[in-house]
Amino acid sequence: MYYLGFDIGASSVKAALVCDQKIVKSETSDLPFDLAGLLKIFKEIFKRLTAGLPQEEIGGLGFGWPGVLDLSRQKIIKAPNVSYLDDQPLGELLAGQFPNQIIVLEHDVNCFLLAEKTVGQAKDLKNVVYLTLGSGIGGALLVSGEIIKGAHGAAGEVGHMIIDLSRQLDLEALASNKFILRELGVGSREAEQRLEAGDEATKKVLEQLGRNLGVGLANLINILDPEAIILGGGISSLADILRPGILESLKTWVLAPAAKETPVLFSQMGKLGGALGAALLLLAQEAAGQS
Repeated sequence: MYYLGFDIGASSVKAALVCDQKIVKSETSDLPFDLAGLLKIFKEIFKRLTAGLPQEEIGGLGFGWPGVLDLSRQKIIKAPNVSYLDDQPLGELLAGQFPNQIIVLEHDVNCFLLAEKTVGQAKDLKNVVYLTLGSGIGGALLVSGEIIKGAHGAAGEVGHMIIDLSRQLDLEALASNKFILRELGVGSREAEQRLEAGDEATKKVLEQLGRNLGVGLANLINILDPEAIILGGGISSLADILRPGILESLKTWVLAPAAKETPVLFSQMGKLGGALGAALLLLAQEAAGQS
């Protein structure tokens, strides 16, 4: 059986056709400027990636969305980086686009965590915090083996944890691409190039970003006491420069001595981890229905 997963980000749509928990085909497209364009892209990618497959071998479509979904996972409440998704009945719209398919919607970072839990570094763990570092910071929480949604469907919005009250700055403002843009005037890709060229100002900014991120992670460790933290997203490619600052902050701010040694792992899933996780939503739903 084949499953198709979509990961909708702030600038792109990634899709993966999955069989036996492995990606067999994939495609990436720029994010359209409006909802109509997005629905059209879904349809076009579906046709291309499933071309030649019998309909009975397509087990359904999973969608990972940025922002806050309602508890039923049918509607986007707020998508800060893709505003045209706000208050949209996506479950209903997608059912209209794909009337003969099973459709499952979930928060995008929960999809990344599901991929890690199924085939990645969280496979043998039950308590994990997962963060994506990019244009913002997204989060997902694995507690006692379950990815939690919270009372209103919004659990995991760790990027909006207030870190600097005097300046009203949240973790996203201090440890995502927003911080790099504010301090250096460039994005993370150019910052990485400057770092490789030996630019000291860039090095100092990224070291500070690591310390800032570590403060947020220390808060999460103190509250949740996870077995591990996994970091993904575009900025995670800067792991070597970020790690020392992260560990410095954990040593300073984590309360329990053993928890100061909480492993901070960088995802090996790559850019298609969210799309893989979105496809795995269908398998998780099937497993839940059989239990």
